[in-house]
Amino acid sequence: MQSSTIEASLHWRRWGAPALATLGLAGLATALWLIPPEQTLGNVIKVIFLHGALVRVALLVFAAAGALSLGFLLTRRNAWYAWAMAAQKGAVLLWIVYALTSSLSTWLSWGEWIAWDEPRVRASVHVLWFSVACLLLVVWMGNRLFAAVVNLVVTGVTWTLIRGAAIIRHPFDPIGASGSETYQALYWVMVAALLLLTGLVLRWLYSQEIMRLSD
Repeated sequence: MQSSTIEASLHWRRWGAPALATLGLAGLATALWLIPPEQTLGNVIKVIFLHGALVRVALLVFAAAGALSLGFLLTRRNAWYAWAMAAQKGAVLLWIVYALTSSLSTWLSWGEWIAWDEPRVRASVHVLWFSVACLLLVVWMGNRLFAAVVNLVVTGVTWTLIRGAAIIRHPFDPIGASGSETYQALYWVMVAALLLLTGLVLRWLYSQEIMRLSD
């Protein structure tokens, strides 16, 4: 039984993970390549689409981290904790990448790196420093119950800040409100590709957490 498990793990590392990573990267690159220039923004729309897909996936992973943390609090099982920490780390990583693409799209669209007058931008910055600070605190404390509670707090704060932020210049739902089926289809291809790539990263982070717990 153990031999077959090891063999399956090796097969996954050698073939499964690389194949799915290639598929995800190819899907993301293809969607970015095929997105047609917008009448006003031109090819900047590609960066904006990426930034939009990243924030959607990041919010989903933050939500998953909160749900998994709640699962650990209810069951006290190591697997729940390992997945919760993997999701929390993955969500913070995604938010950092999102923040970088957000700054780039802001500069290309509005001529400034950080639009402080935009409530949605300020909310994103608050999520960034708060989630990073909480993750560092959790790693430093090394207490599982504390980590699970903090993860729940981070999830709640993140969703509250982003969903509750007012909008001044930022469009409310530019992709959903778009009349172009091409734009919408390619956007969801990007979301699916990012979810696939994120899943691979979370699986690796989970394996690292399990190894850490078994030491």
